Amino acid sequence: MGLDLSDTNYLEQIAALIKRDPSITVRRIAQELKFADSKSVYYWLDKSNISGIKEFKRMVLGHEEAEPSPPSFELGGKRRFVVRLPCFEWDPKQKTPGQEWHYVHSHPRPRGLFAIRVGTDRYSPWFLPDDILIISTAKRSSFPEGSWALLQSDSEFAIGKVINKQIVDPVTLKAHGASLIGAGTIIYQQRSFSP
Repeated sequence: MGLDLSDTNYLEQIAALIKRDPSITVRRIAQELKFADSKSVYYWLDKSNISGIKEFKRMVLGHEEAEPSPPSFELGGKRRFVVRLPCFEWDPKQKTPGQEWHYVHSHPRPRGLFAIRVGTDRYSPWFLPDDILIISTAKRSSFPEGSWALLQSDSEFAIGKVINKQIVDPVTLKAHGASLIGAGTIIYQQRSFSP
């Protein structure tokens, strides 16, 4: 028995969320996919003959482990790897990445990283449209002082700067509202200039 397109689409969306954040909970997956409750996640896994979230995470993350090591080079006496990250557009409703982004990292299979393409000029001059940001989900509950944070709600992404233990809008210097939750810390920015 094969999967129909809607089954595959939900599994792909769940897999993308797991790749973006390997420690994601079923509850968080349900929230991201706008399911009424966590049972819906289990429903789609069961419908695809997957016994549970742990098995599916092993399938998704284990597949990555089976891949050959990415290209590498030595820089300053240290091994660096050219890794592929899921790259999302500036739309919080997008659950699967539209493309991949290559990033140089010290580990061949880093976890909790993804890329996003800025789609607004609201944060100029710090961030411009088409800038690529690399986001780490490792410490999204407590952002380090002075760091830049990617925030999100159901309808928008926002960027904030951590000042005096508060995440503020860099343009207005006012604290961001409670409707925005931390998506991750911005650890790298790449800007391309057109001729």
